[in-house]
Amino acid sequence: MEIFVVPDMWNVLAQWGATLILFLVIRHFVYKPMNEFLTKRQNSVVSEIEEAEELLHEAEALRDKYKDKLQQARKEGAEIIEASRERGRDLEKSAEEEAKAHAAKIIDKAEKDIALEKAQALKDVREETADLAVMIAEKLLQDNIDAKNQDALVDGLIKDLEKNHV
Repeated sequence: MEIFVVPDMWNVLAQWGATLILFLVIRHFVYKPMNEFLTKRQNSVVSEIEEAEELLHEAEALRDKYKDKLQQARKEGAEIIEASRERGRDLEKSAEEEAKAHAAKIIDKAEKDIALEKAQALKDVREETADLAVMIAEKLLQDNIDAKNQDALVDGLIKDLEKNHV
């Protein structure tokens, strides 16, 4: 066997040619489709990431919008509760004023009725007194009685008057 220190040129050229052909075949059938697939996949991933970021921004915007709406609803609820409390206080106050006014009217009417009854009672007493005086005068004139009989007569008339008016 022969050992060559210098390589055979035809062999080296054949190996280089085979490697070049293999490289071109791999590049055409494997590298280009693989590169196209990876580029498509990269573009797909980038577009999905961009879409996800866009959806995230939309979700954050919706979350902020709902937070604002919730805060507004709470504020309106608090305002409604405060307005209801204020209305309740106003109703209570007006009912109290109305009751006081009604009580004042009742007291006024009672005072007027008492005054009328008092006036009527005084009128009745005056009439009775006048009638009594006339009756005493008639008795005195009819009976021309002495002082002892006169006291008994007055006492009897007073008792009669008490029986009639009590």
